[in-house]
Amino acid sequence: MVNASNDTPRHCSLPLPLTWLQPIDFPHKLGICERLFGSAIAHRGICWVKTGSGLPWKLDLTNPTHRWIVYGKYEGANFLNWAKKFIPPNGIIVDSGANIGQMLMYLAQWIPQGKLLAFEPGKEAADWLEECLVTYPNLPVELLRFGLGAAPTQLRLQNIGANYGHGAWNQISETEGETIQMVRLADELAIRSIETVDLWKLDVEGYEIHALQGAEELLKQQRIRAIYAESVDENGQRIREYLSAFGYRCHLFDHNDRLYQPSQFPPRSNGLFLPS
Repeated sequence: MVNASNDTPRHCSLPLPLTWLQPIDFPHKLGICERLFGSAIAHRGICWVKTGSGLPWKLDLTNPTHRWIVYGKYEGANFLNWAKKFIPPNGIIVDSGANIGQMLMYLAQWIPQGKLLAFEPGKEAADWLEECLVTYPNLPVELLRFGLGAAPTQLRLQNIGANYGHGAWNQISETEGETIQMVRLADELAIRSIETVDLWKLDVEGYEIHALQGAEELLKQQRIRAIYAESVDENGQRIREYLSAFGYRCHLFDHNDRLYQPSQFPPRSNGLFLPS
């Protein structure tokens, strides 16, 4: 959940050593930077600040997960480093669960002739993201205030986590939370005459199978070149089994950022699904 503010946030600077570290990748970077700089920048509150992506972004620095966005590549560097090499400059990216743009701010910079469809159904997060995107009219991003599902319908978005998680624990519900509109990915792509997706970042907190069902015609023809999905416990197993029926195999990154197919999967991981 993000913390909205009616006041125009100021621009703030960062400690000089942190600016030196921002472009450098190293193990456990986010945790190390939090120990070194967290308390020094937390008191600055909501402000525009240079992020690890190189772009200034509106963040709430009292929120630890917003501070991670300052330090460097959100959720680690291996996937983003791979994506930068994999996606062509005219690539098509789907970011479902775009939230406030913590991954988008990297991906969108790498497709200057392409397009990124940012799906974010939560009003608070979508408003926050829209405010940031207005500052960057040249970023090829279209913000879509929808959730992805198996069929067009209305559902609810329920926040079940701590207030510093900026949507990390939002879950689709039929009975509680704000009303949101669900759409099929295949329909939204057809509206825009998009036939192939280079990368689909799928992070919809347990609703992944429904979202995938809304893109079955693309999966059958493997017109989605890569899917990066959160894989947690039994839901992760269901995602792997579902996508394997369409010829997609789940890969993880090793300590040297190389892809491999494990014999056993950890209880919680982010998997990169590629067609066989």
